[in-house]
Amino acid sequence: MDGAVRGLIPAGMPSVDKGGVVTVKTGLLPNLVVTAAIQAVTVLVALLLDSMEFAEEAMIVLFVLGVLVTAVSTEGAAYSMVASVLSVLLFNFFIVEPRMSLQAWGPDYPETFAVMLSVALFASYLVAKMRTNARLSMEATVRARNEQMRADLLRSVSHDLRTPLTAIMGNTDILLTNDDALPEETRTRLVQDIHDDATWLTDVVENLLAVTRFDKDRVMLNMRPEVVDEVIEEALRHVRRDASGHTITVTPSDELLLARMDSQVIVQVIVNLVNNALAHTPEGCVVNIATKRMEDEVAVTVSDDGPGVGEGNHEAVFDAFYTAKESLTDGRRGIGLGLALCKTIVEAHGGRIWVEDVEPHGAAFTFTLPLEEVPGDE
Repeated sequence: MDGAVRGLIPAGMPSVDKGGVVTVKTGLLPNLVVTAAIQAVTVLVALLLDSMEFAEEAMIVLFVLGVLVTAVSTEGAAYSMVASVLSVLLFNFFIVEPRMSLQAWGPDYPETFAVMLSVALFASYLVAKMRTNARLSMEATVRARNEQMRADLLRSVSHDLRTPLTAIMGNTDILLTNDDALPEETRTRLVQDIHDDATWLTDVVENLLAVTRFDKDRVMLNMRPEVVDEVIEEALRHVRRDASGHTITVTPSDELLLARMDSQVIVQVIVNLVNNALAHTPEGCVVNIATKRMEDEVAVTVSDDGPGVGEGNHEAVFDAFYTAKESLTDGRRGIGLGLALCKTIVEAHGGRIWVEDVEPHGAAFTFTLPLEEVPGDE
């Protein structure tokens, strides 16, 4: 279950270990380069101010500021401590007479250097303390967010699996206790209901398993050129059996389209989008799958003429655990992972996914994949 939550954390956030602790690590060399660069810039600005005959006190403040910037820009207190010592040495070497040496003619300079070093070290300590507090706060936020996502997942799964499981148990109990007294038509209907509920449960479990093993930052996709129409044809073999009340049509492109993809997971994207359209539209509606070329991409659109997506929900429908407020046509809520999984898979392919309203009513979900040119000899 942790894997399901971890796979849905948006990209770009700090990594989280098994205990939920945030880890953001930067290498030794980058930190040293940043420290050296900040000190070099500080020296250049100090020399500029010195040529403009600014007081030494102003340049002392400038070097302390360089230490603060180093503390903010690097990981660990060691770099800001090194910058504190360097700031005193560089100030002595470039600013204090005699120039280009570590000697100082004035009797007050040792005390000045001591105060300057003390202020720089104390300032770097305060910045390091603030960074630690910020990190601890982020860790607490990520832990709370992960716990909330786990709770949402468990609540959604337990709530949504209970209804079909109860129906299966009830129907099998009727068949076991009254099989001889039931008409053939009733037995067939009960078996069909059991099959439909089991199919729905299979779809839910497939999405849950896919979420637990799919992480767009680490997953190894088997990318290869595929004929888009063939992938759609394969996906339609896995669409829900209760689609008989709907009409599913395919509008292929005028040209043969190849896209670079992992066909196995893209089939799941199409199945999820079609099943989503079937679940949120009444019987008699038409679900259409269309393909077209969009510059260097292939666009696949699954549209319907149902009630559509409400205003303000165009982004939210792709969030994990989001479910429409309206009841589904079969009386069951989805657990809100299908579209979130679609977004993760499509973005892992370098594509985009979005939803638009259809006039006069309906919704159109579109995703793109990288176009693969058809070889001239084929």
